[in-house]
Amino acid sequence: MENNSFDNAPYSGGSNYPPYVTYVPYGFTPKTYSEKKGIRKTALVIGIAFIVELLITTFWATGYFFVMGRLGFTVAKAREIITDPAALQVAQIVLSSFIFTVPFIIVFKSFGFNISETVPLKKPQKGNRLTLFLLGISFCSFANIATSQASSIFESFGINYNVDYGEDPKGFFGFCLSMLSTVIVPALVEEFACRGLILGSLRKYGDGFAVLTSAIVFGLMHGNFEQMPFAFIIGLVLGFIVVKTDSLLIAMAVHAFNNFVSVFFSYFAGSISAAAQNAVYSVFLLVCLLAGIISLLHSKNQAELFKFGEDGNESKLNQRFKWFFTSPCIIIFTVFCILESLQFFM
Repeated sequence: MENNSFDNAPYSGGSNYPPYVTYVPYGFTPKTYSEKKGIRKTALVIGIAFIVELLITTFWATGYFFVMGRLGFTVAKAREIITDPAALQVAQIVLSSFIFTVPFIIVFKSFGFNISETVPLKKPQKGNRLTLFLLGISFCSFANIATSQASSIFESFGINYNVDYGEDPKGFFGFCLSMLSTVIVPALVEEFACRGLILGSLRKYGDGFAVLTSAIVFGLMHGNFEQMPFAFIIGLVLGFIVVKTDSLLIAMAVHAFNNFVSVFFSYFAGSISAAAQNAVYSVFLLVCLLAGIISLLHSKNQAELFKFGEDGNESKLNQRFKWFFTSPCIIIFTVFCILESLQFFM
């Protein structure tokens, strides 16, 4: 059933045809129907971009061996080259840099999104920049602890999500490669895609909705049940930071710092016992958590810090979530991520 305002539409004459009337489905106002169409379109774009990213990630090895074969390399030689620790890190850097930028930019631009207006790359607004950075680090610490506990629980059931990618490249050059592949590149490209394009394209439908939705997507894309809760928490924190500073830069810094801790401990903690490593790491996480709490307590605008502005939308929050997560492309993306997680149970 549909309603329209045809009978009540003003008509000034001068034409044999009545003015154009927009028909709105029953149960919607013109504004809520416009919001639904906008969210469904954005979900379609995000879903397509992630499906392309997943396809590239799944089949990149096939493309690699095809190209190496055309260049005259045998399969054995091509495998020997790519399994070298340094070469594997370089491949990871190139792949990550590509899959979180090129497909997303092409898909978003194809559907009419302005990349420069959607992605907030300007200097962060003054105010609580240090507080937000320290809060981000402290929540990362909490999430790391939660992930460690989740890992122990999964391992008690014989489920190990730790994928063996071989040895890390050795020496200073190897450390620099690990910094690029694990710290710098993920912080830049994942924030560009998740907190830049995804969160940025959803903010017109409410900052809270955009932060929560982008965090769920960020959790799903990690592809295993151990990291999903961690990534979801980090997604919430980083999304909140982007909304409050109107910039990706602090979120990128928090993301990079969190990843740097893992690289640092993997390279420089090998000379001490496992018990000592756990003790040092626990103290470090506790210090980060306390720094965030102290910074928050000394913040001048504690009440305003955790408030979102009015979004001006007529639709209810649960309706917006329904419109987004029932999009066919988002459903396909979600199913793929869950199936990817389930493979560790087999």
